[in-house]
Amino acid sequence: MNSFKKQRTKFIVLMLMPATILLVGLTLFPFIVSLILSFTDYSLLRPGQTKFIFLDNYIELMTTDEFWIALRVTVVFTVLAVLLQVIIGVFIANLLHQETHNISFLRTIYLLPLAITPIAATFTFRLMFNPSLGVFNYFMKSLGFPPQAWLASPSTALFSLIVVDTWQWTPFILLICLGGLASLPNEPFEAAKVDGASNWQIFTKITIPMLYPFIGLALLFRSIDAFKTFDIIYVLTSGGPGILTRTLNLYAFKHGIEFLSMGYAGSIAIIMLIITIVVAQIFLRKNNLLKPKDTFKR
Repeated sequence: MNSFKKQRTKFIVLMLMPATILLVGLTLFPFIVSLILSFTDYSLLRPGQTKFIFLDNYIELMTTDEFWIALRVTVVFTVLAVLLQVIIGVFIANLLHQETHNISFLRTIYLLPLAITPIAATFTFRLMFNPSLGVFNYFMKSLGFPPQAWLASPSTALFSLIVVDTWQWTPFILLICLGGLASLPNEPFEAAKVDGASNWQIFTKITIPMLYPFIGLALLFRSIDAFKTFDIIYVLTSGGPGILTRTLNLYAFKHGIEFLSMGYAGSIAIIMLIITIVVAQIFLRKNNLLKPKDTFKR
């Protein structure tokens, strides 16, 4: 029996080894390199003159206005985009959960944005936001409103990015919530209907509380992903106008790729990682998502 267990353990380890090596190579190794570089003044312009400067990069970050502006833009974009996506996603998921005619077709339509390549969708929206030829300004003129420079105006640039991100990723929230709704028991809903509760009361008092673990999971995943959004912002505004839509990811890209200051860019990346871990841990603990649920407790 002991020999069988050893052989079984050896087999499992061997099967997991390729994936483990790949995971370490793609995540742990780059993280260690970035961490080491963040304590140096390493630049691709002078790779042979690198000096260990300890916390100087982080101190410079904390005292630079551009960093705090980028952090504020990142937080605002993440909070507004994710909240909008959760609200729309939960509401549509509740409607699509109803057993009505052609509901499967509608589910497919709403999930289509997930199947489209993000960069292709972003370039399409770039054409739609065009001040002269874009479809958005066409509808604005048709309704009697003045055309807008959607991606160049300080008042609409960030809003436009949120719209694109919401269109792209609301189906992700929708998919998780649909799975959650399918797993909920029918008895509480049937009892509420017998008691004369309205559809809105059932949705707010029964559906939302029971669906909350799934909403929390979707909220966490989307917040982490939105916090590091790069492609949408880079293609549509490149951080403009000025630096009003420059997030931390674009800030790191600017210093690492454009200015070739890899040490400074590495410190920005480490700060983003720390913020993500801290916020995720707080969210998980506050919502008791770290504690295993004893489903069969008597």
